[in-house]
Amino acid sequence: MFQRLTTRKSTLTIRNISPSPERESRSRDIPTDLPSTPIQEATPLSTAPTSPSPPSSPTTLSAAGSPPTQSTTTSMLASLLFPKSAQDETITPTDTNRVVPLIAIQTVKGASDSDSTKYVPLGVTPQAASILSGLPGPVSIAVFAGFGRSGKSLTASRLAKHLGVDQALFASKPGNIPCTHGIDMAVVKHPRGRGHILLLDCEGAANHNQSAIPFVMGLAARLASKIYVFERGCFTTAGLESVMQIVNMGLATMAVQDDNETAQDITRSLTLIENMTINTGIPTSHLLQDLLSPRDGDEMSNRVKRFIRDQFDVQFEKLPFFANEMAADAEFNEVCQRISSQLVDAQLKPLEVGGVPADGSIVVQLCNELLAQIRDGGSRFNMVSATESLVSNMATEAANTVWADFITRARNSNNTPQQINGRKHLRTILRELEGFANMALIDLEAFTCRLVPQEPASIARIIWDRNFDAFMEDVRTAHAARSTDVQKTTVWAVRMNHVVVDMVEQFVEAARQLVRLARFGSMLVMLTNYYFWKHGVHLIKNVANGVIAEMVD
Repeated sequence: MFQRLTTRKSTLTIRNISPSPERESRSRDIPTDLPSTPIQEATPLSTAPTSPSPPSSPTTLSAAGSPPTQSTTTSMLASLLFPKSAQDETITPTDTNRVVPLIAIQTVKGASDSDSTKYVPLGVTPQAASILSGLPGPVSIAVFAGFGRSGKSLTASRLAKHLGVDQALFASKPGNIPCTHGIDMAVVKHPRGRGHILLLDCEGAANHNQSAIPFVMGLAARLASKIYVFERGCFTTAGLESVMQIVNMGLATMAVQDDNETAQDITRSLTLIENMTINTGIPTSHLLQDLLSPRDGDEMSNRVKRFIRDQFDVQFEKLPFFANEMAADAEFNEVCQRISSQLVDAQLKPLEVGGVPADGSIVVQLCNELLAQIRDGGSRFNMVSATESLVSNMATEAANTVWADFITRARNSNNTPQQINGRKHLRTILRELEGFANMALIDLEAFTCRLVPQEPASIARIIWDRNFDAFMEDVRTAHAARSTDVQKTTVWAVRMNHVVVDMVEQFVEAARQLVRLARFGSMLVMLTNYYFWKHGVHLIKNVANGVIAEMVD
């Protein structure tokens, strides 16, 4: 949404050259070839001395507001696409170099819990909008981000002083209460080039106001031409996590581009600043090399280091502890002078929209659209504190470990969806799984109840409930599918059983008939033999009687 809207509005700003009241009001924001207006005099943008503006030509828009001619329209378009040099810009010096809050923040308190306070960004403040609305392009933006209470505001004030603006003093004081709330802004005239540099002092990460981190990091990622990331004492991988927060917010708020749109990439210019350093005797090149070296890192930290090496052109600076002592103050000023020189000599890429350098009014427009996108995005852009992140990670790992044990028990009892065959009753399966789940929940709650605060630890039960509900649903679905298969198999088994029973009955009946036939044959044989022997003995008897009778005769 953000990139698409900004690109289209940039196109309208460039191509809408037809005479219209909106175009006339837009032309008043262009200081070249135009006399100074009361609005410009009320909101000047630089403390640099200026020369009187040249008299307007007859072809420019008159004070009476007569309609512009074709030559006037062409001049307007040329002034947008090809702005004149810095000496031709008419800027009235006033107090616009003072620090003003960039973002209007609304405090929202919960009705039931006094601790449930959130800070909601509403948009660009009227003071900042008044300054930026007449700011001609190009505009480069330097962002100061990083850990809270790490000297960002003090360093930004010193840089502004070296850039020629003594009044741009960001709020800075000792103590554990942060000075910056949201984002503070100061405008500096580019000392060696055309246009202006916006210094944005961001509220620190790992600070008391975690709800401000998403829009602070989002603006830093999407608008910055140069990013300064601070850490106290010694720059560690924890400081690199602040860089990753900026990168992730930039990527999360970057919409999918159309074919006719160009993506607004995250700047490659990054400087890591180690404030209140304890490494005074080590060269900065060695510190940077050791910080980004994969030699001593594990897999997770090396992924972050490799990404930062590939994504950014990284510089490293270290600042001494500032104690208002002469030696420390001189060294602090020397380093700030070097950083400011690098800032103006680095050929800062101005903020561009649709390939055209943006002016201050476009910056206001982009800020409001980006803040609306983050605000309307809700919890998807939530960035919790380090403590809540630690508790959430521990609770998540505990839930995953307990879940793995539960799956092992279910697999050993053949109750996983892949092992269900439909022959075991569903109630029996669910009863066994619920028994395993109760044992797992006892282990999980015994661990998470010791974590504080309890709110982020509740993610463990959320993960468990989600996994368990999905698992039980898969078990029911698998059992229903396997039961259907078993029922189909049972139908065919019954049919085959009937066939087999019929065949067996027919075979038994045939065997019975065969037995009866055999018995009949046996009886027939036996009866046949009886008559044979009976008649045979009678015959022999008769023969014998005849022989005896003949012998007697």
